[in-house]
Amino acid sequence: MTQERIIDAAFGVLADRDADEFTMSRLAERLGVRPSALYNHVHNRQALVNLLRRSIAAEIDSSAFEDRPWDEAIEPWARSYREVFARHPQVVALLATVAMDGNETSLHLYEPIVLGFQRGGWETADIVPVIVALESFIIGSSLDVIADPENMSPGANAALAPAFSAAVRARDDADAASGVSHADRAFELGLAAMVAGLRARMAAAG
Repeated sequence: MTQERIIDAAFGVLADRDADEFTMSRLAERLGVRPSALYNHVHNRQALVNLLRRSIAAEIDSSAFEDRPWDEAIEPWARSYREVFARHPQVVALLATVAMDGNETSLHLYEPIVLGFQRGGWETADIVPVIVALESFIIGSSLDVIADPENMSPGANAALAPAFSAAVRARDDADAASGVSHADRAFELGLAAMVAGLRARMAAAG
């Protein structure tokens, strides 16, 4: 077995199972080996989850923070982040419950982000909370990509909430006219609002 084969098989298991059903035994079964053989390559479930974290982190592009102002760098980073997690939505719950192990790939993702915010004048104590706030929005938006496009529709009960129903219809009409999906328009609107809010916070702080 190679590390790449183990990671591919783990993503395969997650495509068929919920995060709480993701076990070393199921992964070993998918690989066609005994669990004891798998433990020769991955120490435990936490180590396996961090292998998945490393694989995903390698796909996220944070390079804009190296040569662009922090507020301009957020948008390309956020779009890359959302695109990657939309391809691996089952991993979200796993990564939220297993601590980052300080692996090189994950650290390379965050280091330029922190340096970019520092160059922009942010207080060091505020940088990680800002990153977490942005990640919470991005990851939620990545799940919206795979959600049913009609998950906000009031359906047969539209008359019970006429203002909301009218707002859903207006959204549907606007999205149809623009050719943009519900998920993409909501993401871009929310991302612009978050960047504007962070800019305003910095301006207020001088």
